[in-house]
Amino acid sequence: MTQRPASPADRVIIAGGGIGGFATALTLQQIGVPCLVIEQAQRIRPLGVGINLQPNAIRELMDLGFTKADLDSFGVPAQEWALVGMNGQDIYAEPRGTEAGYHWPQYAAHRGQFQMALYDRFRRLAGDDCIQLTSRVTQYAIADDGRVTVTIETPAGERHETGGLLIGADGIHSAIR
Repeated sequence: MTQRPASPADRVIIAGGGIGGFATALTLQQIGVPCLVIEQAQRIRPLGVGINLQPNAIRELMDLGFTKADLDSFGVPAQEWALVGMNGQDIYAEPRGTEAGYHWPQYAAHRGQFQMALYDRFRRLAGDDCIQLTSRVTQYAIADDGRVTVTIETPAGERHETGGLLIGADGIHSAIR
């Protein structure tokens, strides 16, 4: 189902197409709030290393429609955390996820593959017109009526978009924080 904003004032603008940006976009899509993700990368690629997805994060992903097969495509369930000595002997270990009594597993995941799963799902549900790549939010202004207008830098030049809310998920070097 492709989302179509009722008006610019209803749309949420998300600066940043990383894990936080696409997880937020999926949640907004699920509850029927139109959004636009603006990402500076030319294309979304699976970059990064390993991360841990805690049980509460897995619960949220399942609420967003991810299945165990989806989760297994970018990670593996972690049953314990262990500190192992140089001789290979366990020094300390404690259970994780369902082994620790949670209702959901904990996953050790590849960060890039996880981001791609979020991106692919959002793109499939919301449509390509809800994602703008090679674009970067450089500043914003809030009007008297509460709407926010963002300035977007693109290869073709500068342009503006208006929405009801701006979410900054564009990383540590954010221009809008």
